[in-house]
Amino acid sequence: MANSIFYEASKKNKFIKKIYNFYNIYIRNGKFLDKGTQFGEDKYILNLFEKNFKGHFLDIGCFHPTKHNNTYLMYKNGWSGINIDLNPLTIELFDFMRPRDININVGVSDTENEKKLYFIDEFNTQNSLDENQLNFLKNHHNIKLDEIVEKKIKTRRLDKILDEYKYYNIDFMNLDIEVYFLFLKIEPHHNLQYVDHQKKFEG
Repeated sequence: MANSIFYEASKKNKFIKKIYNFYNIYIRNGKFLDKGTQFGEDKYILNLFEKNFKGHFLDIGCFHPTKHNNTYLMYKNGWSGINIDLNPLTIELFDFMRPRDININVGVSDTENEKKLYFIDEFNTQNSLDENQLNFLKNHHNIKLDEIVEKKIKTRRLDKILDEYKYYNIDFMNLDIEVYFLFLKIEPHHNLQYVDHQKKFEG
């Protein structure tokens, strides 16, 4: 499925890009400005931390800066973090809406090179690096072969990304990617914080 004409035009004109980004956040997905998550997960997550705590998150497969996003409320409450996604439009919207964050358009893998990306459209959560996932979509989700565009995308190891940005204190990590390509090599110096859930429920 091809990208929309409006999106293609936005790549060539900065003014159109601003309008397109505004449309995709405040009009097309405006209802998510007050409630970003699907089931209120963001409030539960924030409740695990001290009130007024401003931490750091890592969101892999971030999709959209407000819609169905578990870190948007954190951002509104003063948190900041790294957002990673396969989709270039996703990262453009994050740059537009969440400039305090580090927003990166790469695939997470065990190697740093290029991989084939099976791309359906600019807002499809099923864009994938995994050929097995592609076959599953064709067999079970009625995705036709002519709807899929094969692209190339740069891949990075997660530990290399964290080292590049010296991002060594992570209070919350959100993952929405295929396990096959997870390869989350977290070194001790990356310091992924542990939250003691039990304390929250002690009488």
